[in-house]
Amino acid sequence: MNLRLSWNQWNSAGTLRPVEFTCGYCGKSVGGHYGYTHSHGGQIILCPNCGLPTFFHSDVQSPGPMIGRDIEGLSEDIHGIYLEIRDTAKNGNHTATALLGRKLIMHVAVESGAEEDLSFKEYVNFLADNHHIPPKADKLLEYMRSLGNEKNHEIKLGNPADSKKVIKFIESLLYFVYELETEFQDEE
Repeated sequence: MNLRLSWNQWNSAGTLRPVEFTCGYCGKSVGGHYGYTHSHGGQIILCPNCGLPTFFHSDVQSPGPMIGRDIEGLSEDIHGIYLEIRDTAKNGNHTATALLGRKLIMHVAVESGAEEDLSFKEYVNFLADNHHIPPKADKLLEYMRSLGNEKNHEIKLGNPADSKKVIKFIESLLYFVYELETEFQDEE
């Protein structure tokens, strides 16, 4: 977003027309109605749940809502990278989302028993050969491999569609490898 608004044209805080949104800080779906308006459009709505400000202008919300869902049973490293991926995607950093997706796949492979210092392709093969990938997800994994290669080795930028696919695949992989296993261990 390359938007500039004069700092001295914000109106005093007050009651506004209600806006329904998912807060980029607390993740709650809310209907905020208190905040600030700008004389050239745009407004800042204070979340009624956490009190933090969200900026709106045209169809842009900043910070945007977190993309993807929380996954149970993740190690600290995997959880940290997954949160970073979700955060980069919500803030429109689509090239970084693709690259972090590849990094997370490598970490999952190593935590699942692969040796360190392998190529990305070898990590992918390890996950596939050891049944850590949901059935019929080979095409998705190939998409991740080619997407990361484009972003790493070619002069191409990511886009929102790429980010959504990366998040969807990563979320499925983490659910399959970590959360599903945790759910069934609890029942034993």
